[in-house]
Amino acid sequence: MFIRQIITVNKKTGVQYTKHCLVESYRTDVGVRQRVVMHLGELSVPKSEWPKLASVLEARLAGQETLFEDKPELANVATDILEHAQFVKTRKKEQDTRESNQQLLVIDLNSLATSESRSLGPELVAHSMWERLGCKQILESCGLSTTETALAEAVVVGRLVAPDTELATWRWLKTRTALLELLPIDLQNIGKDAIYEISDLLLERKEKIEQALFNQEAMLFPERPLLFLYDLTNTYFEGRCADNGLAQYGKSKEKRTDCPLVTLALLVDSHGFPVFSQIYEGNQSEPETLETVLRRLSGDTLPLFPELRPTIVMDRGIATKKNLDLLKDQAYQYIVIERRPVEKEYLHEFEHAKEQFEQFQATDIENVYLKKLPIDNGTRVLCLSEGRQRKEIAIDTLKEKRFIEELERLKKSIHKGNIVIDTKIWERIGRLKQKYASIARYYELNLQLDDLQKKAVDLVWDKKPIRNERNTLTGCYVIETTHEHLSSNQIWKLYMTLSHVEAAFRDLKTDLGLRPVYHQLAERTKGHLFISVLAYHLLISIEETLRKNDDNRRWSTINEQLSTHQRTTVIMTDDQKQIHHCRVSGTPESVHQEIYRLLDVKDPLKRINKIVGTRL
Repeated sequence: MFIRQIITVNKKTGVQYTKHCLVESYRTDVGVRQRVVMHLGELSVPKSEWPKLASVLEARLAGQETLFEDKPELANVATDILEHAQFVKTRKKEQDTRESNQQLLVIDLNSLATSESRSLGPELVAHSMWERLGCKQILESCGLSTTETALAEAVVVGRLVAPDTELATWRWLKTRTALLELLPIDLQNIGKDAIYEISDLLLERKEKIEQALFNQEAMLFPERPLLFLYDLTNTYFEGRCADNGLAQYGKSKEKRTDCPLVTLALLVDSHGFPVFSQIYEGNQSEPETLETVLRRLSGDTLPLFPELRPTIVMDRGIATKKNLDLLKDQAYQYIVIERRPVEKEYLHEFEHAKEQFEQFQATDIENVYLKKLPIDNGTRVLCLSEGRQRKEIAIDTLKEKRFIEELERLKKSIHKGNIVIDTKIWERIGRLKQKYASIARYYELNLQLDDLQKKAVDLVWDKKPIRNERNTLTGCYVIETTHEHLSSNQIWKLYMTLSHVEAAFRDLKTDLGLRPVYHQLAERTKGHLFISVLAYHLLISIEETLRKNDDNRRWSTINEQLSTHQRTTVIMTDDQKQIHHCRVSGTPESVHQEIYRLLDVKDPLKRINKIVGTRL
């Protein structure tokens, strides 16, 4: 084989074009002939190197190598040429396939219409992650049938894509989503009771499902440190819930003191993947739940870690002395902020924190000051956070302003004689102290009575000296840990991973329909919350996959951007008056294509053509 140069001239413009071909000679009955094996485009290789390049290409086409392969420049040019040739060949093959599969009709353009447009984009991503996590196999191993497994996917994906009540999910499946077309079983005719019943089945197998999902996620996303974050949150009920044993009044995380609550405990790893969840009554004491967590991690029934002991990270709401002793007794490492205000013991150190502590940059605009101190069987890290300090000062300033304004109004009412009975005034003061408890304890209030000691004439107040102590300790906290070998910065960073469990609760409440709860039965309440936890497994897996590809979009953004990718039925009439229904997925827009590429998502749905009747 040899390389031939061909020069052509544009007759209109006179511009000269050069291209090159790989040519071979072959013998026929009438003599030697030549044929083009491959078009090479315009070569940048010197003419003296053409014979060597031809030898390399001839050998590559024959599946061999030549002596000239050790020349990188020729080898690279040959690789580029063959890749382009393969691309052209593939494109030609695809074009031939399209042409052979063409179905040509004469269509009345005035008859074109669309029908049954359904959301497809978010469902494709959720369905793909459901399959990647092996959820179908996990549920089948727990004894669910093919129909029950498909229904479970429909309910969990529904909670992820369109979070709402079970009844609303049933309506969504019927009228708004193409998810049913992705399932192996036709669920178009399911009744609404099936939506509730599948949550009962999943709840019965909760421990096995959570353990299998955690193991599967550990394989898909390896190199996650053995660091677990534990916290609790609660959500509120709508309605009285008189027959729901879980619905109890307690301290609402969302300030919904008017509603009964239910509590969700969640243990997640340092990347936010759930380890397991537990559901309690709304008035559950947070510290009392830790023993259940440890029993679940290393107990006799389905222990998650029968031999290893992960590090437990907890907030001050759970870190009582009794719980710290419990962790030590069971040989667990921990990183916590104690429930009692330990920072008061280090008031003198915090007064000079910015001068004497180590300074680290927490963010681009915030610093944190740390000091590591040894204690018996552990370490404490004194922390002063500028960001936390600014936040607490802003909150305290606003509360103090409102507290003083309320006192001024009460004082004015006393001066006007609108309220003069001391017992009534102290009731008002008591309510103010309850409302502004974090500020009122720094003020001394005195009610002045008239000479007969019967009527109030004035209300005065003074700041207590301990208010200055509070100012010094604003933004300060103390981390305690059993990790003695870690630096102060390492300990602080590990503690700050607790934000992942806070993010999990935020996602559950805002993106996954955890609030409010409408169920009147305790078991249905547990089922509703567990469906949200399962949907969170999909959510965190999707977000972690994106993060691995340097994309930090949250699920709420992905869900919104993909919502415009839909599947629809195109209706048209041909020249024979036959009515055609063509069920087809929309062509993905650029934003859709980018997300699908990052998550390696493919649309498995095919075009469906049907003749449904004849136009009269």
